[in-house]
Amino acid sequence: MNFTSIGQINHITQGCNQKLKQIENSDAMMVYVLNGEKHVECSGEHFIVKAGQLMAIPANMLMNVTNLSINDQQYQALCFTWCSELLHQFALSHLPAKTIRLSKISVQTQLTTTFIDRLMQIENELLTEDFNNSSSDLTLVKHLFYELLIRLSAMHIAFMPPNPDKISQKIRRVIGMQPNKKWYASELAKQFALSESTLRRHLALEGYSLSQIILDVRLNYGLMLLQTSQKSILQISQAIGYESGSRFAFYFKKRFGFSPKQLRQ
Repeated sequence: MNFTSIGQINHITQGCNQKLKQIENSDAMMVYVLNGEKHVECSGEHFIVKAGQLMAIPANMLMNVTNLSINDQQYQALCFTWCSELLHQFALSHLPAKTIRLSKISVQTQLTTTFIDRLMQIENELLTEDFNNSSSDLTLVKHLFYELLIRLSAMHIAFMPPNPDKISQKIRRVIGMQPNKKWYASELAKQFALSESTLRRHLALEGYSLSQIILDVRLNYGLMLLQTSQKSILQISQAIGYESGSRFAFYFKKRFGFSPKQLRQ
């Protein structure tokens, strides 16, 4: 579930043990594994998170991820992300100036019963309550996301807001808000008060093309829907801007090396 300008909470379920290559997270992320194991390769390191353990991931990490089913039980995990604006507000209001911010992945293997119980309560509140866009509801949601940041800071986990200067990250965020839209370079350039040629030049300097970013954002959103919803392949295809399931399946397999159907097996 996505809460604009606050963050997201997702309950992830995956049946196959395929490796997901070159996954990049735009926002700071916390993953609590419920069943199975999560294996992550990042910056030359290999991290393993077992059931009952937690992984904290700073924004903009490029990872290879394998979600493993154990003892015939599907991999399940609870995933929280925090928007950069919320992290900035939290840092200003709650973190001492000399706090060391998380710069690489951290795995917490010893969690208190109090933390786990409260985490499950927060999941239940956010996923079962009928929240709307009223100020009172958003205040409550923000409070719950803040509470988790406070509890993580007690474990010496403090997220650093993502780099606001990279144009590629700004574009990812804009496209991520409407992944089904047909995006044009001229429209995006106008949003950032740039010419189209300047926009493309900035992206090239960061090692990206606009078409590459659009495709990556769409497929990663499709991956998330495959893991968190019961939507059909066609419904997911349409949600990310493709008219047919076969077109989505083609790009998905080309990107990840296996089909959307295989992910749910």
